[in-house]
Amino acid sequence: MQFEKYDYSPKLIIMKKIFTLFAAVMFALVSYAQLPDGSIAPDFHLYEINKSTGTMITDQTINLYDMLNDYKTVYIDVSATTCGPCYGFHQGGTLESLYENYGPNSTVNDTRVLFVEGATTGNSWAAINGSAGDDYWDCTHVYGSTTQLVPYPVIPLRLSPNYSSNYNSFHNGYNISYFPTIYMICPNRMVFNMENSYSDASTEYHDYSLSVCPEINHQNDAYIVPGQYSGGAYYCEYSFTPVITVQNVGSANMTSATFRLTHGTDVQDIPWTGNLAQYATTQVTLAPVTGTESGTQTFQVEVLNVNGVADEGSVRNIHTETYNAQVSSQVSSAAQNFANASSLDPWMLVDHSDGYCFIHQGALVFNAYSASNGMTAELYSPMLNLSETDSTTLVFDYCYRRYNDNSNERMQVLVSSDCGATWTPVFNKAGSALATMSNTTSNYVASTYQTETVDLSSFSGNDRILLKFLFTSNYGNNIWLDNINITSTSAPSSIERVENGELAIFPNPVKDVLTINYDKAISQIDVYDVYGKLVKTFTTVGSTINVSDLSSGVYMLNMQTEEGIVVKKIVKE
Repeated sequence: MQFEKYDYSPKLIIMKKIFTLFAAVMFALVSYAQLPDGSIAPDFHLYEINKSTGTMITDQTINLYDMLNDYKTVYIDVSATTCGPCYGFHQGGTLESLYENYGPNSTVNDTRVLFVEGATTGNSWAAINGSAGDDYWDCTHVYGSTTQLVPYPVIPLRLSPNYSSNYNSFHNGYNISYFPTIYMICPNRMVFNMENSYSDASTEYHDYSLSVCPEINHQNDAYIVPGQYSGGAYYCEYSFTPVITVQNVGSANMTSATFRLTHGTDVQDIPWTGNLAQYATTQVTLAPVTGTESGTQTFQVEVLNVNGVADEGSVRNIHTETYNAQVSSQVSSAAQNFANASSLDPWMLVDHSDGYCFIHQGALVFNAYSASNGMTAELYSPMLNLSETDSTTLVFDYCYRRYNDNSNERMQVLVSSDCGATWTPVFNKAGSALATMSNTTSNYVASTYQTETVDLSSFSGNDRILLKFLFTSNYGNNIWLDNINITSTSAPSSIERVENGELAIFPNPVKDVLTINYDKAISQIDVYDVYGKLVKTFTTVGSTINVSDLSSGVYMLNMQTEEGIVVKKIVKE
């Protein structure tokens, strides 16, 4: 689910600053990430507080599966009265509007909302009702009101009888690692993470539920679980067998099904047999995907029939997956800048941060200011052939400003010579070691970059090398990346000659002016980059040519001479 990823709200800045102080204990105790999308939600029995008296209601429980069995979508807001961003989120009014427009008192009546006070402190009635003083944020009041509490149940986990067994089981079951954590749970028990939008996003929340939550009113209905595809981003050989996770959301046991795999013009129907009860899941192995073209590709999986009849549901019957295949490694150098999104191919971005890694103002930004603690993103290079190189160098520009002295975002560069089976770190910095500028509490845009150079010569001689940049959020501040250049050279020499020794070019590598020593006329020089794109042509050729306007990298010179075309490689510094 995606909302606006770049928010410069001053209120958000203030809230986040306060939250950082109170969240230190929480992050120290809990290091795991939240439940991934498509997980099965654990059931729970919890007790709410009486919002008039402040006493716990112990004669009835709130049971998750009871609500799901009633075909309701349940939103769980795990917050803390010691959490500034929690207050900011509630001031946006998203959950109040969601409850009002789609909850039990609405004509739609397909939604339930729960407020779970999940911190180790701040569970007192005074903290919950807003009378505990300035040390606590008023998270439980309806937006715009200082007296009316939220209309949906408020569940303090640290108050008896929730504490201690229910407190521990809830935290462990739902992997609560930061506040606020907003989960949407569909009637089929599937969990989805919702973003903490600081404006009223109730319509977006509800629309999203309609797009991923199946209608539990069919007998024969298979559901392709999002976020549970078993595959990879890169394949060295263009032949792999994808595996998807399927859930039975029909009332009848699923004993057979047919799935259609479409890859280009290749269409294959894959039968499945078994015995799957309602809400149970299974992995379905599809047919092999093969091809001959390198680059970013897609395939599509569709549910055709269940138990011998056409699938009766309409949600999640089709799944499309993107991957990158490298049939052969033909380049020894590669470059990437981020002037526009279409320039990524043959590089590939694999984003696990819920959309918080994206191109912005001509650079790649990992928005850790907004991405939750532990979220990651990866940028993969094309496959490199370094079998005939003597030295390889990686150069890139980056900028990182910490939110405060406790911010520890991490950026790594890793290299694999076995197509991703194992990775060797060649650059690994976090926190103060990664920082290139002073701290800032703003959601900043980079204006000054630092250039980093990494020697990759130890990987020379390998014909299949992959590089990836790995970003990890600590919910601090942004990492900006631009101008990546991977350059390789062969035998170290300042002069290259053709076999008959009559042509020499130098210096090589070259910074500005390249000298050409040749006793015959050269009518034209065409300059190509490592991807075969013509980037420059010289039609008037003397003893020198000026290449200062070329970007750093490797180029091929096609020289038209009296005796034919001579091809020479240069490295532009």
